[in-house]
Amino acid sequence: MGADRPQIKKKNAKTQTALLLLLIGVFVLLVIAALLTYKQEDETPALQPKEKVRLEKRLREIDDGQQYALIADEDGWYPCNHPGRVAFYLLPGQVWKYGTTTKGQFGRYSVKYLEEMKVSYVIQFQGTIGECLKEEQRKLFNYPYLPENLARPKKDRLPRPPFNSKMQ
Repeated sequence: MGADRPQIKKKNAKTQTALLLLLIGVFVLLVIAALLTYKQEDETPALQPKEKVRLEKRLREIDDGQQYALIADEDGWYPCNHPGRVAFYLLPGQVWKYGTTTKGQFGRYSVKYLEEMKVSYVIQFQGTIGECLKEEQRKLFNYPYLPENLARPKKDRLPRPPFNSKMQ
């Protein structure tokens, strides 16, 4: 009696085909994923349209600044931000505050606020915000020498307008 002959199992052709298709499918998916990843890395980041509009608006604002003064409309007591003073008496036409803005009068102050404070918004200089800030500093530094300030008794002279709390 002899040794049994080993039997070789025949591989099922359907199983081989399914395995081959599975491997090809996995390979195709890997290639697609690699291409998509490469494409995303290759793209340079860019502003979204909404962000681009906001940036353009902000750049325009920087170029379109205003240096303004808030001027007393009538004689009376106005709030004062100087140490030791709560209010200061102003005559019509006198400066209550110097400032700068990129938002314009109504972006900075409401009509109601200007009426309540009894002041008018007067644009004194227009340019870039940097130029406006420089002009504001000139006005603040020269305020002690304005005729309206020099006309006051020495004890009532101010180093800056009543509502400018400090040299900014």
